[in-house]
Amino acid sequence: MANLSCSNSSGELTPTSSLESSTAPSSPPAWNRPTPTFKQEQLSREERFSRWRPKYHLMAKEGWMNDPCAPGYDPATGLYHLSFQWNPNGTDWGDIAWGSATSPDMIHWNLRDQPCLSPETSYDNKGVFTGCFIKARDESITYVYTSVNHLPIHHTLPHTKGSESLSLAKSHDGGKTFEKIAGNPVLPSEPAGLDVTGWRDPYVSAWPSMAKFLGYNEDDTLFGIISGGIRDVTPTTFLYAIDANDLTQWQYLGPLANFGHNLRPSRWSGDLGKNWEVTNFTTVHDSNDSRIRRDFLIMGTEGCIPERRPSAADPASLNPSRPARGQLWMSGMLQKPSKPSNGPVNLTYSFGGHLDHGCLYAASSFHDPVSQKQIVWGWITEEDLCDDFRRAQGWSGVLSMPRELRIQTFRHVVGASASSLDSITSIERQIDDRGAYTIRTLAIQPYQPLTSALRNGPSVCRATLASTELNSGPFNPRFRAGDVQTTQWELDCVFKVSKRTQHLGLSIDHAGDYSRATTLLFDQASETFVINRPAFPILNSSEFINSEPERAPHTLFTTRDPVTGKVSTEYLHIRAWRDNSVLEVFVNGRTAITTRLYAAEETFGMRFFADDHIDGIVDVPSELVSATIWDNIGLT
Repeated sequence: MANLSCSNSSGELTPTSSLESSTAPSSPPAWNRPTPTFKQEQLSREERFSRWRPKYHLMAKEGWMNDPCAPGYDPATGLYHLSFQWNPNGTDWGDIAWGSATSPDMIHWNLRDQPCLSPETSYDNKGVFTGCFIKARDESITYVYTSVNHLPIHHTLPHTKGSESLSLAKSHDGGKTFEKIAGNPVLPSEPAGLDVTGWRDPYVSAWPSMAKFLGYNEDDTLFGIISGGIRDVTPTTFLYAIDANDLTQWQYLGPLANFGHNLRPSRWSGDLGKNWEVTNFTTVHDSNDSRIRRDFLIMGTEGCIPERRPSAADPASLNPSRPARGQLWMSGMLQKPSKPSNGPVNLTYSFGGHLDHGCLYAASSFHDPVSQKQIVWGWITEEDLCDDFRRAQGWSGVLSMPRELRIQTFRHVVGASASSLDSITSIERQIDDRGAYTIRTLAIQPYQPLTSALRNGPSVCRATLASTELNSGPFNPRFRAGDVQTTQWELDCVFKVSKRTQHLGLSIDHAGDYSRATTLLFDQASETFVINRPAFPILNSSEFINSEPERAPHTLFTTRDPVTGKVSTEYLHIRAWRDNSVLEVFVNGRTAITTRLYAAEETFGMRFFADDHIDGIVDVPSELVSATIWDNIGLT
């Protein structure tokens, strides 16, 4: 087996010895596996640090980072605040503190050099875990966080009572400094009498529909949820009522949901797992009718069944792979539980889906009072990179672009690409008087002011393609190498999809002849959107970098005009943002996939295609309606 290093001339992983035939197993035991190293004479520490590092995403200056924490807005200073879990002492998880940044516009961020909260007291000396932001009535910025005094903590292990507690820290100088309150921990442990799988990641906000349902004074009550699960029963989030005038007063109400283990309504909705993390609640309004609103939970789900994942890893493999977890959302109705012992309220499951189908996790959101939008960030993991490469670069993890949540509504819907509407569990359906449906789902897109700012960078080059029919031949439209010269770009493309087309999308060339490419495609027959990622052209490269495809269920809806009776299908709309090794893709505003591209350091162009393989269907060819690329995007 070859040792791996970095070639200074091409920036690719290359063998440092010839690849000779061998009788050695393809996946040797960890103690025999050669350590992949960068050749120091070819790649300096600075080059390793910058090789895959994004430029316009918010991230720690160095070291390990994971969950976004405590997004919020302070009207007293006009600043947005965003923190994140951070190990300032190394590139592995541990010594978890909070890094932090402030911004006047959620675009340009001022990153603090030192942690705003550190694990320094008896109740949080094992870590300052995820939490949230409250603009308190004493005019302070108050952080509510999980204080940890015992490790390890995992949903598969017995939970040590009091290992996770709830604490507060306050700032009276606009967030420049924070002081942990004298009465910490406010909640010293999980509720009495419960065997929990986890109890962490508090989220606090006003929740008018919950206050109305339970008969609480909306003006003086906040609601808090703490994520986790009840062992051998269900994942859930534990609901509390909080005195808005005294944030140390938390009243436990009960578990908010009980779905049992590993509820999976369908492939459209994902696996709810055995334990929840970083659960948020929000009420979102219909973008077309403000009178329509729905309650949503956003949750990270642990303990998912591995084979349910589209690209499940071999559990015996030593290659880099992702944990069996998901980043989901759900909408439901507030109801009285059938058993009073379960508390005063239960959230039922109405419909739900994936907030992101890729390597984004631990999403944290807040209601922005300026834009009146729910804004969410997620942690983009470094789990596709082996530990040796990850440590060598000197950093690990990045935050996603901020994203806007809204309800997406379609009217007069009569069908989908292949599935029956009643089998798609990520939508809400309401039948109309003509036998068609109004459908709703949760939509997600990058924060629009950020994307506009990126397009307006001083060195941005814009290229467009006009409407063109597509086929499987060599003469389809394409962007040339001169149109895509950097690894920071935005792509916006729209397709009209023929019924006879099976695969349609675009391919990004990283070799000069498309032999190594990133491909974004829609498989119409299977209703799946796929991102095929390139691998380094070297033996056993998968042992060091995971380049398995990303897959997400996706469909196109068909509507019937109630006046003319004309039937039409929505266009396929792909928007993608690349920032070096980070690729964030959004399809029709409702399917998000975040992934990492490590073997894609050069780009020689993009081409668009449609493969017509569905027999017996007569239709006009598929069409590229429009395509625009903004290359070299960035912030000033």
